[in-house]
Amino acid sequence: MKREPDRVTDTPPTEKGTTRREEILAAASALLLEEGYAGFSARGVAARAGLRLSHVQYYFESPAAILAELLDRFVRRYGEEIMMRFGAAKGTGEQRLHRALDFLLNDEAYRRDCGIFMIEVAGFAARDKVIAEALGRYYEICFELFAGIAKELAPSLQPRERARRARQCVALIEGMSMTRPHMGAKGEADFSAREATRAIMRLLAEGEA
Repeated sequence: MKREPDRVTDTPPTEKGTTRREEILAAASALLLEEGYAGFSARGVAARAGLRLSHVQYYFESPAAILAELLDRFVRRYGEEIMMRFGAAKGTGEQRLHRALDFLLNDEAYRRDCGIFMIEVAGFAARDKVIAEALGRYYEICFELFAGIAKELAPSLQPRERARRARQCVALIEGMSMTRPHMGAKGEADFSAREATRAIMRLLAEGEA
């Protein structure tokens, strides 16, 4: 009898199962970046990974489930990177924030991924519960991340105000990340990390006033 793939359950996955799952996600990420959401499908992921469609469907019940996992990984990866850069930087709070934002606004891979997930994939959240839930987790992590930064930079902020300012920070950075490539020649609309840092520092200072 032919052995079925190792399904991911509540029990720890086998090495083979973990490897197969990673192969599927790697193929899905490459396909999404090349074709966008419109060209994304489980069959396309299977072809890209050199697997049968049934293998992909064994680990992920739908294309939306694959996208949700990619979105989760996207925010975890960059969230950890931001906090690492903010925490490791030396100098004033503003200088440390600038180091973190400089990475976000100048890293080509981040801006590319942000455009894919936040423009293409997120646009389908209203029609797909799985993607909507993943998008909700994305923003929860982003808000928590910037609330932590706000707590360190503006310690007198009350929790509710800190949360509100964190949401404003996320909106500011997200907007800059997605629109910067379309703002024309350098110097015409300078959405630099330094200006973003100043804007966030002003937001936090207004909250403390």
